[in-house]
Amino acid sequence: MSKIIGIVPKGTEVDLSVSNMNDSYLIGNNYVKRVLEAGCIPVGLAPVDQWLPEEELDLCDGFVVQGGKHFFPYHFQVIHHAVTKGKRYLGICMGAQLIHAYFELKKQVEARGYEGDLVRAMCAYLDAQGPEFVLEVKAPGHRATSMPRGEEDTAKHDVDVLPGTLLRRVLGRDRMRIASFHSWAIPPDQDLATVNAWSAKGDGVVEGVEIGDHILGVQGHPEVDGLLPELFQFLAQE
Repeated sequence: MSKIIGIVPKGTEVDLSVSNMNDSYLIGNNYVKRVLEAGCIPVGLAPVDQWLPEEELDLCDGFVVQGGKHFFPYHFQVIHHAVTKGKRYLGICMGAQLIHAYFELKKQVEARGYEGDLVRAMCAYLDAQGPEFVLEVKAPGHRATSMPRGEEDTAKHDVDVLPGTLLRRVLGRDRMRIASFHSWAIPPDQDLATVNAWSAKGDGVVEGVEIGDHILGVQGHPEVDGLLPELFQFLAQE
């Protein structure tokens, strides 16, 4: 039976203080295509005021978290659900950074003590830090100015995949070429998630992290074409 994969949207406008005609979420067509090609059933997840009904998460066998600019509560709901329920998770760009952010915020909240729901406590802590608080580091030279359709290779660079990692097992090789479209990356000195790939540019940029055998993140964008199908086939595995 085909796996149902929830595609997690990026928020384009979820500021509830502005016009109520502007609240919207965006799902990229390429993510849907790649999930279908992997033999899975893609479903778009629909947040309500930045939160997902738990029933939506329960319906899914796994998740793809898109790239984007900002973390919202529903992002933390998704990764928390995947971690605690043992479901497959593929994080792309911001979705990879979410892996680190989740475990960093969880550590911070647990160290301070909290009551009630962990995800809500994490989101409240994040909000309290203000807009200057960041969980990533800058990655100069890694954001392509554009990614023309049919010319995706112009935005790609090589990534070294580390031996013994889940990513290495999924790909079956020690190097991949992937589209780069990001200004931020996971801190290279973090120790909460396993680094599975480094930029082959030699600039020390983390290109992916993972947790165990079901939480996988890559900083690049494998969805732009069909040349990295193994990453999406990972979602179809038992």
